[in-house]
Formats: sequence, C-alpha cells, structure tokens
Amino acid sequence: MTTELQSQAEQLGTVVMGGTFDPIHHGHLRSAVDILDYFQFKSLRLIPCYQPVHKGEPTVSAEQRLHMVQLGITGDPRLTVDAREILRAGPSYSIDTLIELREELGPNEPLIMVVGMDSFLSLPTWGRWQELLDVAHILVISRPGWEPDLISTLAAFYEKHRAESPAELQCAPSGKIWMESFTPLAISSSQVRNLCRKQASIAYLVPETIQRFIEAHSLYK
Repeated sequence: MTTELQSQAEQLGTVVMGGTFDPIHHGHLRSAVDILDYFQFKSLRLIPCYQPVHKGEPTVSAEQRLHMVQLGITGDPRLTVDAREILRAGPSYSIDTLIELREELGPNEPLIMVVGMDSFLSLPTWGRWQELLDVAHILVISRPGWEPDLISTLAAFYEKHRAESPAELQCAPSGKIWMESFTPLAISSSQVRNLCRKQASIAYLVPETIQRFIEAHSLYK
C-alpha cells in the first residue's frame, strides 16, 4: 500500500460489487476481502441483481439469492448487503443503481464500482455505459499476468479515464478507472450448481451456512 493511498484514509468512499450470486461462494467473498485489505476500504457493499441483463434467468429466486448473500457475509462486519436491485425488480442496470447511490451519498463522496475483467471487456454492451464514470469510479479486478485485448472503443475510454494511482479513486467522487490484479479462488457459481445437480458435496466451496441453506431447500437440483 502506498503512502499516498494511506494518506487518503479519511476519504475511503463507498465500494460496491454487484453480481447474480447464484449462489455466492468463497471466490466472491475472498475477492471482496482482498479488495478491502489491499485498499484499506472500511466496507464493501454486495448488491445482488434481480434480473441480469447479459445472462440467463437465475436458477433460484431473487429472495433466496439475497438470503444466501446475507448468510455468507456474517463472518466479516466490513461486508454489507444492499438489496436495492432485488427490491426494484425488473432488469438490473448498473447505471440506475449508481445514480441512486450518488443521489444518496451526495456529490462529493467517492463511489467505486468493482467489476471483474470479463465484465469490463463487455462494458460497451451495457446500457448507457459511457455514463458510468459520470457518477462513479471503476475498479477492475483481473488475474495476475492477464493482458486483456481491449477493443478500440473500450481502449480509448480506458486511456482517457485511467488513474495514475489507486489513490485517485479516493480523492474524487468519480471519473477514473484503475486495474488491479488478485489471485482469485478457482470457484464458480456454475461449479456449485453442477455439483448440486449431481448430488455431490459443495463443502468448502461455499460457507457452511449457505451449504446448509441449499441442502435444506433442495436448491439447484
């Protein structure tokens, strides 16, 4: 952690990470903790979507996915759940959520949206994607050593807005992109679902509370 970044401790901002979380697993949770530890953010909001725009319908209900996220974060008080997209219903567009958050936080609070590299590469397919940086920063998380091949439109967008250091995400309310590499746990929601269909164990892939919830409600069978 740089001295410059540490000096901005009073401007840590609001950090959000969205997803289908069908179900949430240790890979999601470990990435969230890595982000908190590395950047010294005070907290991170997990925002489960109601209806993903670029994926098929979730396998279980929005309420069940929300409950599993709530179960999954009980071990770390820095993690919180924001249910606004579930309560809003309908297709979940990030720009709508960020605008809502910006209205709540006011004009000066740094707002940081965390996305994986795969999601960032698909950014030009998002609704009103070029407006995202009007209301938030984007923190892109990738695997170590991965050099993405950005299409020209996205490459120009990135070059125009990329931060010179991660501290810039905490010194202004919005407008910057920073890429950081972490080593993720090799777990996916589809892996968990497939194991459930085979009636195989999902132990150590998800928190025990979530494993018990999935088993008790016969989810993903």
